[in-house]
Amino acid sequence: MNKIKLVIAVFFSAWLFTSSSLAQSPSWDRGTFGNVGVVGQIKHNSIIIDDGTYRLSPVAKFTTPDKDDANFDLLKVQQMVGYTLISINGRLMVDHIWLIPESERPLYRPQF
Repeated sequence: MNKIKLVIAVFFSAWLFTSSSLAQSPSWDRGTFGNVGVVGQIKHNSIIIDDGTYRLSPVAKFTTPDKDDANFDLLKVQQMVGYTLISINGRLMVDHIWLIPESERPLYRPQF
């Protein structure tokens, strides 16, 4: 009986630790995306990030620290973003953009 209580206690502790760790990890954490850049221009179906021009995928998603499915109207020029690229019919497209808050910018790009 003590072994069962121990297993339950260990399982519950692990679950509690995992849940609290996930709650503190923002959805825009660097591990989520592979590319970082500054928005240069935004058009209806394309975006310039740093020196690259990309089309937005038909199902592109924009995430802010406060909202997982934000409206693209909130995305502005000169904001730092993380983003993922996908290939559709041989064309690279932005599939997901994460807004990086001003307070987190130094973590993603050295300040010169």
